[in-house]
This record gives sequence, C-alpha cells and structure tokens, in this order.
Amino acid sequence: MNRYLVFLEKEITENIRTKKLLVLACVFLFFGLTSPLLARYMAELFEFLMPAAEAELFMMFMPAAVWPDSYTQFYSNISQTGAIVIIFMFMGLVLREKRSGTADLVFCKGVSPAPFILAKFTVSAVVSLLCLAVAILINYGYTVFLFEEGGQIGYVLAGAAAYGVFLTMLISWVVLASTLAKSTAGSAAMGFLGFIGILTVGALPRVGRFLPTELMTNNVSVTLGNFYPDFAAHLFIAAGMAAVFLGLAIIILKKQEL
Repeated sequence: MNRYLVFLEKEITENIRTKKLLVLACVFLFFGLTSPLLARYMAELFEFLMPAAEAELFMMFMPAAVWPDSYTQFYSNISQTGAIVIIFMFMGLVLREKRSGTADLVFCKGVSPAPFILAKFTVSAVVSLLCLAVAILINYGYTVFLFEEGGQIGYVLAGAAAYGVFLTMLISWVVLASTLAKSTAGSAAMGFLGFIGILTVGALPRVGRFLPTELMTNNVSVTLGNFYPDFAAHLFIAAGMAAVFLGLAIIILKKQEL
C-alpha cells in the first residue's frame, strides 16, 4: 500500500506538470458549454446562414428545440471524441517509463509492477472522470438556463456515469497497450484498434450484447430515465474487462522486467 501511495503521488505530480488535466478539462468543458448553445440555437443559425426562401421552408419542417437535444448534442460530440483524446493523452503511460529507464530502476529494487500499473490507472481514470463530471454539471446548468428545464439530475449523472465507466475500461486497455508496445505509434495504434474493435463487435446483433458498447452510445436514453435491459450487466462487464486488462498489464510488465 505504501508503494502504491508513493507511485500515486508521483503520477499526480506528473499530471500537473505535463498539464494533462488542463488539456482534458479544456476538451470536456468545451463540449459541456457549447452543446446546450448548439441545441438551442442551431435552427436560428441555419436560418441566418441560408437564403431567405430556403430558410423559411427549413424552419417549417425544423422541430422546436427541447432540453433533451442538449444532451443529444453533448454525447454525439463527446462520445467518440472523448475516447480518442483519452487514447492520445495516455498512450505513452507505461512506455515512457520503460524507455527512460525509470521502470528498470524501480523494478531492480524488487518493487512489484502492480502498484506501478495501478497508480497510473487510478490517476488517469480519476482525472478523466473529474473532467467528465464537471462538464456534465456545466451542461446541465446551462441546459436549465436556456430551456428552463434540464431533466432529473440523478438521471443526468447516471448517463454520464455510464460513459465514465466505458472510459475507465478504455483507459485500462490503453495501459495494457502501452505496456505491450515498443513505440508510441504502436501504442496509439493498439489503443485505436482496440477501441474500434469494441465498437465494431458491439454493433453486431447477437454478440454485441456481451460488450459494454451501449454505455457509450445509449447515454441520452439513460439521461432521460430509460435504462436499457442490459445496462447493469454492461457495468459489470466493463469493470471485469478493466480488471482483466490491468491484470494482463501487470503480468506482462513483470515478465518484461525479469
């Protein structure tokens, strides 16, 4: 536990120094702020940009903006963009330590890879979830301001939590990819391939229900209080996949350092 806390402090310091928290916060907060605005004023924007005759016809068929549109806009923007940013931010998480020789110095003293890997995962996950939490709260507050309604805050947080669990699972995969890869490009490629693979298999009718893809694609439904049938199962599956990825990363790193 003491070694885990030491590594934890080291990771927190590095995240602050490298400004990863700032970069992630800017991405998530940008979508948290702009999504309600786009949802509320999208029709007016098109009306302003289009010729008068076409704009009048467009407005006749354009439905009036409602508060769920704000969350639809948010998740359509952040779902895949957030995952891609996560892969870019953390693709060198373990690899950087191996290439600099820091990992060798640590493990030659008999330190287990477990606290090393778990500390990196913990800080990366907490930083990402904090940014997501702040973004969804800003999105909720701005939605209430613009639409005078924003849904039940419990459901809003549940929708964000579902996406957060998916991101946490993805971070564990990025940690594993960074452990396996011999170059930053290789780590990024493995991260993207894993992400695309999960989305592709998750889209298959019979097989997809065994992957937690809907935690990323069904957030608006959850935000509105409509929990799909496999919601709870997907939370457990995502947690299980994260545990497996982290376990493999620890085993592989241990073998590499022997």
